Amino acid sequence: MNKASLFRSFSWLLVASFSLASLTGCISALNGDSLVKTDSSDVPDWVLSPPSDRSHLYGVGSAPRIDNLALAFSQAEQNGNAQIAQQLRTQVSQVNTQDTQVSSTSGQHEQVVRTQSAYTQVKTAPIELEQTVNEQRFAGADYVYVLQSIDRQRIIAKLTAMLSDTDDQIRSAAARLSTTPEQTAAVKDWRTYMGLIRLFAQRKTYQDELSLYSTQNGLSGRADKGLQATERQLNQALSQFGFDISATEQGHLLASELSKYGLVAKQGGVFRLSSKTSSHSQTQSGRYYVFQEGTLSLIGPDNGHLASWNLSARGIDKNQQSAENKAAEDWSQQAISTLFSWLTSQE
Repeated sequence: MNKASLFRSFSWLLVASFSLASLTGCISALNGDSLVKTDSSDVPDWVLSPPSDRSHLYGVGSAPRIDNLALAFSQAEQNGNAQIAQQLRTQVSQVNTQDTQVSSTSGQHEQVVRTQSAYTQVKTAPIELEQTVNEQRFAGADYVYVLQSIDRQRIIAKLTAMLSDTDDQIRSAAARLSTTPEQTAAVKDWRTYMGLIRLFAQRKTYQDELSLYSTQNGLSGRADKGLQATERQLNQALSQFGFDISATEQGHLLASELSKYGLVAKQGGVFRLSSKTSSHSQTQSGRYYVFQEGTLSLIGPDNGHLASWNLSARGIDKNQQSAENKAAEDWSQQAISTLFSWLTSQE
């Protein structure tokens, strides 16, 4: 082969190689995320003016552009989800709820956690929001942007179904009670009443969530008259039963903790508590470390032993008495929290 022919062959191969590389790049772009736009000269309108409609929540997230574009978009999506969460915080304050937190569990999920008051402090599983959807992506010269969304209607449908199921469980439990809402609560029904605490707490959580996402005016998920009567019956029973703490140490602290759960400390209560504690202290770097250990026991309506718990607590302070007080408070909090969890796990 002469030099001219060799040069022509080499040129043809070079052109073919460049053409194949270009085609491969196009195919890769088509097979990749079709939502990505890379024209850095014109930022899309949705970056500055996100969509707004009653069926969705939108959030725009951004992140510095780096060589690893996928990682940059992942960070932007997390920021977009956080913006949606911030909107939820705003809505929470508008509906006057207290102690509500929106926390991130991953780049794709947020959680709304409501700390209840009174007997609704029973621990209920927080509702994890539906996975957000990436609507748009844009890669600028220095930053990448994403548009995230959450479908309100899908969440509302899910919460409505869960609320309806909980209401059915409440009605089923109420049907097992041996007295009507107008009558004095029967002690033999105490396990059913404790189960109702958990159910009404879960109902309150679902109702708060539903109000958060609902686009309708007024309170969503309102309980009917039958459920309201059952809740009044529950509150009356809790007040009537009571917890006798005369056989406990630091009874004033235990009484205070009981009240936080809507439970009543009173002499001659249906339930009796007894406790025995001991403590020891250490000093280090001018601070007192007080450790308290003890046992809390629960005696039932028939004078039978229902349960006991061994608990440990600690208090730290520069003042020894303050450290002792903190240890006693911590122990009492743990004791009643553990007691309440046990009570509401009864079927």
